[in-house]
Amino acid sequence: MAILLIGLSTHNSAQPSRHVILISIDGLHPDMYLDSSWPSPNLRALEKLGTCADHMKSVFPAYTYPAHTAMITGALPARSGIYFNQPKNSKGEWNWFTSAIRVSTLWQGLKKSGLTTAAVEWPVSVDSNITYDVPEIWNIRHPDDRITEARKYATPGLVDEIEANATGKLDSGNMNDNFFSLDENSARMAGYIFKKYRPNFLALHFACVDGEEHEQGRDGDSVRLALEANDRGIRDVLEAVAQSGLKDSTTIIIVGDHGFSTIHQVMRPNILIKDLGVKFMTAGGSTFLYGDASAIPQVIRRLDSLSKNKRKLFRIIDRKELDGMGADSTALIALAAVPGTVFSGAVTNIRAKFAWPGTTIKKDSTLALFSPTKGGIMVMIRIFLRCGRDLSRQERGSFGVGGLMSYALRISRP
Repeated sequence: MAILLIGLSTHNSAQPSRHVILISIDGLHPDMYLDSSWPSPNLRALEKLGTCADHMKSVFPAYTYPAHTAMITGALPARSGIYFNQPKNSKGEWNWFTSAIRVSTLWQGLKKSGLTTAAVEWPVSVDSNITYDVPEIWNIRHPDDRITEARKYATPGLVDEIEANATGKLDSGNMNDNFFSLDENSARMAGYIFKKYRPNFLALHFACVDGEEHEQGRDGDSVRLALEANDRGIRDVLEAVAQSGLKDSTTIIIVGDHGFSTIHQVMRPNILIKDLGVKFMTAGGSTFLYGDASAIPQVIRRLDSLSKNKRKLFRIIDRKELDGMGADSTALIALAAVPGTVFSGAVTNIRAKFAWPGTTIKKDSTLALFSPTKGGIMVMIRIFLRCGRDLSRQERGSFGVGGLMSYALRISRP
């Protein structure tokens, strides 16, 4: 999980920030703002401003929805109940509703404190506790269309108001997961909401970098174009803050939820164990075993019996280690792949075809998926914190994203 925390506030550190904006760039990795060849002048300008943290790690599995849930709850998947992007028995639906979260959210805590909130295209954000909400949700028959279904769950009248004053008509063309206009319009929505309503907390999710990484790999040309669109969207938000007159009381946090690795090979562990009454559920560069615990020794023996070239592609994570990582408590064991390898849940060794959200690879091509991390588990990368005087170098410590936001607003952590 990459993170930049940018503080625009210059008021006395003893006083809380009155406003916090959290911007998530899905699939952000540090090269995107440390390497000048990437088109991110706004990110690089912000990176130069202040306090640095050393690193941060994502959840396990490093998936979009569990990671974003951790940001607004402070809870790892074992406690939040959001283990994957989709419910385990999903028929195509994702974890869109905060009612699936088992712990208190930042939205709820802020509402109880008498503060206002906003969310634009944020994962797991269909929630009446959010004051100004345009959630991420779609019809499973039309997954690229990110506005038609969202209108039904958005704060009543808010989308119409935004269309009249900020974006023009929003439809399945310009709010489409295949086009950068999705993130560009999301930034305009967030900027309008902040200027007009001045929420104490606003969360904005950019999806297109992640989408292009799935299609082209981590360093594809289209990934750079997507980042350029996001960087421009960040400038739109920064300008909205400046135009609102709230620059001196606003802290902005920019994060990434997980890393990426360009994939060259796929592994199908269920082929090895299809007669044992257990099954692996895949999550990109990781996979989790479910079923009868008595089968664990046999599963491990079969995995260990693979040829040396195949066995070196993953490591086994036992239940004790999963507990320490805050992973799903019902999984028996998990596997974590080395970079370049992805898991598939297939039970036959057929040639793979690509299908969003990607657990297989195209022939003679590459597909970027969720990166395994240091030791094959979680992404550990450099992080930058920017908070003006709200979080000085002396005050910085081992904060989660939720803790940082709670600290900035001086409220109890969710």
